[in-house]
Amino acid sequence: MRGERRRPSQVRLDDAETVLVESGLVDADYVGAQLGTTFASPEEAARAAVLAGDVSPHPLFEAQWIGRRRSWQRLGQHPVLWYVSERRRRNRIAPHPLVDPRIIFASHPEARHHPYGALSYWLSVSSAGTALPTRILPRKVSWGTYRTAAIEAAAAWRREVVHERPSLVGPAPALPTSLSTSPAVTVVMATQDDGPLVRETVASLQAQSFTDWHLVAVDRGSLDDTAAVLQGSAAFDERITVVRESRCSHAHALNVALEHGTAEHVAFLPLGRQWLPDMLASLVAHAHRSGSSAVLAGAGAVGRDRAELLAGRPVDLATALLRRAAIKDVGGFDETLGGSVERDLLLRISRHHDPLPVDVPVLRRPDPGTPDLGDDWDSVVLERQLVDWDAAGREWSEDLVTAVMPVGPEPRRTVEWLGSVPREGVELILVGVRLRRAHHVLAASIAAIISGARFVSVPTPVSMSAATNVGISRAAGSTVLLVRPEAMPPRQPIAARLAEVVREPGVALAQPLIVDLEGVVLSAGARFAAVNRHPELFLAGLPTSDAVRIGQSGVAAPAAPLVALRTEDAVALRGLDARFVSVLAETDLGLRAQQAGLGGSVVVPDAVITSRTPYALPDELIGAMSSLARSPGAPGPDRAPELLRRAGLEVTDERNRRVVADPEDPASASALVPELVVRPIQGIHESPPRLRWAIDIAAPAAQRGDRWGDTYFARSLADALEGRGQHVAIDRRDARGRDSRDHDDVLLVLRGLDRVAPRPGLLNVEWIISHPDMITPEEVAAFDHVYAASTSWAERMSREWGTTIEPLLQCTDTRWFHPDRAEPDTGPALLFVGNSRGVYRYAVRSALAIGADLTLHGNDWTEFVEREQIASGGVDNREVGVLYASAGIVLNDHHLDMRRDSFASNRLFDAAACGARILSDRIEGLEIFGGLVLPFDNEHELARLVQPPYDAFPDDAARRVIAERVMAEHSFDKRAETLVDDAVRRILARS
Repeated sequence: MRGERRRPSQVRLDDAETVLVESGLVDADYVGAQLGTTFASPEEAARAAVLAGDVSPHPLFEAQWIGRRRSWQRLGQHPVLWYVSERRRRNRIAPHPLVDPRIIFASHPEARHHPYGALSYWLSVSSAGTALPTRILPRKVSWGTYRTAAIEAAAAWRREVVHERPSLVGPAPALPTSLSTSPAVTVVMATQDDGPLVRETVASLQAQSFTDWHLVAVDRGSLDDTAAVLQGSAAFDERITVVRESRCSHAHALNVALEHGTAEHVAFLPLGRQWLPDMLASLVAHAHRSGSSAVLAGAGAVGRDRAELLAGRPVDLATALLRRAAIKDVGGFDETLGGSVERDLLLRISRHHDPLPVDVPVLRRPDPGTPDLGDDWDSVVLERQLVDWDAAGREWSEDLVTAVMPVGPEPRRTVEWLGSVPREGVELILVGVRLRRAHHVLAASIAAIISGARFVSVPTPVSMSAATNVGISRAAGSTVLLVRPEAMPPRQPIAARLAEVVREPGVALAQPLIVDLEGVVLSAGARFAAVNRHPELFLAGLPTSDAVRIGQSGVAAPAAPLVALRTEDAVALRGLDARFVSVLAETDLGLRAQQAGLGGSVVVPDAVITSRTPYALPDELIGAMSSLARSPGAPGPDRAPELLRRAGLEVTDERNRRVVADPEDPASASALVPELVVRPIQGIHESPPRLRWAIDIAAPAAQRGDRWGDTYFARSLADALEGRGQHVAIDRRDARGRDSRDHDDVLLVLRGLDRVAPRPGLLNVEWIISHPDMITPEEVAAFDHVYAASTSWAERMSREWGTTIEPLLQCTDTRWFHPDRAEPDTGPALLFVGNSRGVYRYAVRSALAIGADLTLHGNDWTEFVEREQIASGGVDNREVGVLYASAGIVLNDHHLDMRRDSFASNRLFDAAACGARILSDRIEGLEIFGGLVLPFDNEHELARLVQPPYDAFPDDAARRVIAERVMAEHSFDKRAETLVDDAVRRILARS
């Protein structure tokens, strides 16, 4: 029978308890802090952790960190039992952000064979003073220090969140003398593995002054004692009905509960929430006075109409009363949604029923004599409750920048910021709003052990803007960065740069350049049309090079998930307006700052932030623009046409683009957003001719592609082209589909791993610098002009394929590679700089085979060589020249196809420009290096050539002369000259 079916975790409950204790992955104090109790033994704590559901057994084990879609969830298995039984797969999984198995294995190779994995082994050999095995912390932190912080964070979570008691204030109307149904209210509750919270939650309902209610509690297949506790309560209170279901979604459980209700009104009481005695009476009284389908007792900026709900205003059904008929009309909760079912229900009710009034403020009663504030009453009271602006600090440190970030839904994003932001002169304040246990404890405990990081918990459900204001009021720095969770930590520090800008005269707010995950501009601020108060994201869709070309410039207002302003200005403006849940809150702040005479807004393009998400979803943007239209601030003159001309673009027209919340619903909310129509300014006839270039490379976006050789090559080439008056954008693999390529003149594909389709209407140029085996005659024929970094291959393929391929060898950046970078023979005797690329490369293998004293710099070598043989994981490209100029011998090798077809590597040109002695595998054409490059065909030759005094190579003076010739003939400047001349000639011929 279904009701008697035993789940795997039930069968193995004793096994799980035993495994937890044997593995060392149970900490009785930590479990007790989460459950608000103490345990006499680890076994007792292990059993409680297994039965309690969402409880972590150990400070360094967090199931939520491992991931969501794991087999233990499908099997109903405890995550620790799943983890310790995973064996080989487990060794690659980090069970906590502060546990890196790779670090454990590096120090304790025997940990790979431990029956319970790396963490269990590490705990068995570590003491309280042992440093945590992690790379994300800026300094070493002991295990004992973190354990203390984690226990305190868990206890604080229970105090602040589990026992949070929302209270009603404000005058409530009198209850009617008679109600239409009895019971008058059906209270619905969905539970799953919440046994420790059941009694107190139900007790708060039983303590209500309004007693005509019926509780329908649906148990979603709990594995602990939840069902038994509910049945025990129902045995002594006939108003309680318990419904048993198998594991199901939260929405399905709520719908089941609604089917068992008969009352006119429905209230929602989740586990862990406790109502004050007058809560239900106040809700019923307000519902009858207003006659509304829904009464919301919201904290702060709750949704009052459909547009504001679409904008993301918070919804908390735990303080709401809905008419059952209205819920039935719209079909109840949508069980196909993964989340946000509460907001979805209210949106559907608001579509078919009267607007949603907010008659019941949740915050404190206003002081006597407070004037009538109308619809903004709850927002103003929210500010008084959470932020006392008048008492906010007035002594801020000029040497400190405070970053304030409300904690978003993803723990990994929070941990990324904790591991990257705190530095000298920067503090991070994380503001958590009713976080889940795992996220709350991770954020609070890690913040507690990082100098310059603080965690602030707000148990009341408030908007992101209100949470940000809480952080502003706690800031110690004279400059504050307002950060939204979708902003990724910057790859380069930007706090000091933005703080410097907001100190400039006439500047109130500064925002960095915002790019998307593909590296394309998402926002460079907001611009406004003369007749449209809705903002457009300036430079959206253009390459970052256009923003850099424009430079730091004033904009109407910021539009970014990160902005900077003086803390005293933030306090004077009373922070972000609580009407804005997230998007456009910073735009409103900039407009208000301008109106208050505090200064304007600027965009700083040399500071760059990546956003994980689009700036706003359509429904969010529509609701936020509705609020912005009522903002008291007014934008200044539109400078966009003037600024775009600096980037070589001219405005030809302006149009409106319709943004629709639901394209399939003709009646859904919509708004018109202004949009500039631009075209490139023709520069072909200027002197010198100026073209817009898009350099396409195979490297991925963001930090993943930063260490690719293609990226360094493209940057140097772009600088050389810019030096000749060209406008250049570098498009990595993810950005090659950007629409703004239509504004370019030349598409230059640096052919690496990816085949790139030519862009119609542009001059399409391909430069084959590697992997010739991947090239086909059809690919070459599709381009207007083709180069190859091999003279012999270009000549042979031109004959065979009937398409002209011109030789254009690789080159060097003479800014970083020249003989004056270091004194000869003062560095490593034998040097190789390069990544393994998953191959035990010929040069490195040969050098180690002969026992040479090799200095190796690069990534991904641990599979082939011992860790102590690796000098570093990589060297900044601008510093590699120092190593080359100082080395005794520089080693080089090529991919097999590049060696066969004589594609000389970029490393040869860089090292030769430094005057280095170079040993390489044999290819044709090495004579262009004038004796600086000698080939070796086997290990015997290599052993002979690497021995001082290096008689086979020219002396120091001769090597300098050769290096200067290589610099003159094979620099990026020389290649840029060829590319521009050929492109101009072909474009003029076409036109």
